[in-house]
Amino acid sequence: MTDSIWLQILTVIWDEIARMWWFFLLSIVLVGLIKGYKLDLRIRDAINRAGPYGILIAIVVGMVSPLCACGILPVAISLAMIGTPLAPLLALLATSPIMGPDALLLTWSGLGGEWAILKLIGAAVVGLSVGLVTEALVRSGYLAGDLLRLKPIYRDDGSLASVAEIGDAAGIHLKSMAITPRSSRLRFIFDRTLDAGLFVGKFLLLAIVLEAILVTLIPMQWITVLVGDKNIGSVLMAALIGLPLPVNQIPAIPILSGLLQRGIDPGAAWTFLLAAPVSSLPATIALTGMFQLRVVTVFLATTLLTAILLGWGYQSFF
Repeated sequence: MTDSIWLQILTVIWDEIARMWWFFLLSIVLVGLIKGYKLDLRIRDAINRAGPYGILIAIVVGMVSPLCACGILPVAISLAMIGTPLAPLLALLATSPIMGPDALLLTWSGLGGEWAILKLIGAAVVGLSVGLVTEALVRSGYLAGDLLRLKPIYRDDGSLASVAEIGDAAGIHLKSMAITPRSSRLRFIFDRTLDAGLFVGKFLLLAIVLEAILVTLIPMQWITVLVGDKNIGSVLMAALIGLPLPVNQIPAIPILSGLLQRGIDPGAAWTFLLAAPVSSLPATIALTGMFQLRVVTVFLATTLLTAILLGWGYQSFF
């Protein structure tokens, strides 16, 4: 690459960092506060007490939990082991990868307020669709019975093994973090903020670099041919593009920013923003370790179809 191209790439990277850094700091502090006061866990525990409102509670939990598709798995496994109904469990697994408080702030910074609101609405609609479809199929008998591949593992003393051990037995590798007690809650919040900064920061920086490469090197006609037209084809392509990508809710933001600059249709962009984090290959592999194939099929079909319909509807009316 010539010096001028390198300069363009570095300029885009610098501009994005300069625009997003304080939103990034605010978002990871928010994650630290949520973890420090265990707000997500308190709401999570309400799912099993919610009865018929479990799906709605699960959607709220998904939105306040700063976890991606793979990060939500330990929470989902722990809920599965205590007998949480399938409908709210899948609603949680659909909502959390799309929306979190950190992702909302970074979306507002990287794409603007309109896209942040669209993401919030889309996450709720996707989670609600998955929950209601699953509940209907459970009642019909198609998803009735024990559809979990996971089985509880007990230690010699009779206590339930850790989520990581249960996941390993089913072929799901979970990154576990040893939480060391702190003398003060402030120190604990600081540590969790630092953890979030390291985790989110590396993905965000990588995505900004990809955005710079998209904007600088990818011809606009390549994007417009694939996902630039205002028709159902571009929406379908946007949903399919996300399938093989290991894209969670944070790196999807700069990548989509680059795609929008290169001419992606807004309806297709909304579909990508919703579908890519939920249906990515790593998340799908993990789901197949948790559930029987029919559950994974229903989950993916519902999330993708809902994202496609929302994108198509956006094309049709806006």
